[in-house]
Amino acid sequence: MTSRASTERRGSESITSRHGFLLRGLLLVVVVGVVMSLGNVNIGAIGQGLGYALAGVCVFLTYRILGFVDLTVDGAFPIGGAVCAILIVNGASPEVALLVAFVFGALAGLATALVDIIFKIEGLLASIIVITGAYTVTLRIMGGRSNIPLLGQETLISRHSRPFRAWLVEQFGDSMKRQSTNLLEIMLFGGIVIVVLAILYWFMRSEVGLAVRATGKNAQMVRATGINHYLMVALGLMVANGMAGLSGSLVVQQFGFADVSLGFGLIIRGLAAVIIGEVLLRPKSTGQLLIAAVAGMLVFDISRAWIFSALDLPTTDIQLVSALVVLAALGTPRLYDRYKAYRQRFVNTR
Repeated sequence: MTSRASTERRGSESITSRHGFLLRGLLLVVVVGVVMSLGNVNIGAIGQGLGYALAGVCVFLTYRILGFVDLTVDGAFPIGGAVCAILIVNGASPEVALLVAFVFGALAGLATALVDIIFKIEGLLASIIVITGAYTVTLRIMGGRSNIPLLGQETLISRHSRPFRAWLVEQFGDSMKRQSTNLLEIMLFGGIVIVVLAILYWFMRSEVGLAVRATGKNAQMVRATGINHYLMVALGLMVANGMAGLSGSLVVQQFGFADVSLGFGLIIRGLAAVIIGEVLLRPKSTGQLLIAAVAGMLVFDISRAWIFSALDLPTTDIQLVSALVVLAALGTPRLYDRYKAYRQRFVNTR
């Protein structure tokens, strides 16, 4: 009876957790929609957030799941974008370019894992070494050029742009023509992100995925069970940075060019996305955590676009605005915790 009651209680708590997560998610959607409407924020911010979303998932996997301080995302992202651009320019289909970009991003993660495992160099320094070399690798992939335009090339966006615009105008009138590309990006990138999250969720619940998760929680216990701890670290870093490479390929097709410095500061952006998602949605399960990382990246890009729209800032201020949004995302929870601790001490002294 006690076991049955305990099982029923856990099931009830799980249902309550899902309902609470769903409610907070719906509330977040409403609030973001109101902010975008009142702030006259273009829906293109949603498409851009979806393009970068998998980079946020990459940071979540390394930072939360593996407990590995990894900066490789700053190198895997532009490598994935460069591979995507060079393949498209040489006639490959955009879908093939996405898959190859994932593989090259995963190889960047493998390089960090090997430096860490073979030379016993801690993750932070190992990833710094890799992203330093990744800059040259990206240039080599791009044929020594720092920028590759995709004008006139077939991308995921350009392939469907004309028929989608024609359908949109036919259904809703000429007023929708201006937003057709943004809507197409949201639909395409949203679909890709959902599929990738579903595959990743399945992987994280598989036997291998559970071993990767256990490695991040307690490496010593994993070794005691006979599982190769180093192999799990390498696999986790490959999957995570494969997400970054895939994200880089999406952003390159969205922007219409690949640039060697495209991933500059992406690790901070990814950390901000993870923190924002966790603070706003308070996820409990693995699936909820993955969704929260994506939601956090969307909120980050929409917040940045809202600041530009509200203050009418020039585009040259984008790095400063990004830094302020990151500071707000990382600093606000800490200030709130300090406020709660101060309030508790004040109550106890009365």
